Amino acid sequence: MSLTIETLVQGGSYLAIFLLMIANGAVSFPSSQALYIIAGYFVAQGSLAFVPVALAGSLGNMLGCTILYELARTHGRAFIARMKIFPLRELAKVERAFKKKGLWFIFIGKLLPAIKVFIPIPAGLGKMSRVLFAILMFVGSFLWSLVFVAIGYFFGKSSDLFGHYAVILAIIAVVVVLLFFRYINSYEVTREIES
Repeated sequence: MSLTIETLVQGGSYLAIFLLMIANGAVSFPSSQALYIIAGYFVAQGSLAFVPVALAGSLGNMLGCTILYELARTHGRAFIARMKIFPLRELAKVERAFKKKGLWFIFIGKLLPAIKVFIPIPAGLGKMSRVLFAILMFVGSFLWSLVFVAIGYFFGKSSDLFGHYAVILAIIAVVVVLLFFRYINSYEVTREIES
């Protein structure tokens, strides 16, 4: 999958990032982390620029999230259940947390991998302001993109310094980052949702 994303990012540059992130925002595929890390690598190599990558990805993700938001807002919970993309049990937990925490939960949830895919649904079901939703999605997506593009940039630059060891270091670092996010999700997010 990464080779396909790499080819699309390298060949289509910002438009490819924008389109892939629309899909990510709507159905959480492809992985935004992988996409941004690959794009960050190309930033380090001089093929792409940092801020346009972050903007293209953030705008695409915001649009994808808005599609999901509008489906939830317009067609309701039954339609989302029929889509069979999202586990209903997890969705119910996120919806309860949104009712308790409100806007703060939408913004913070956009930054947490385990629940970020669900965030547009309770916002749409709750008829949250479209403008406010779009702003929160863009800001959250932009912050998310900065982190992972920076990681990819570091790997791209370190390949010059460490030669063939850069690939091994990159794999180790990506695994550590993903394990860190998994730990945060399993501990903090579960506690936040269930409180």
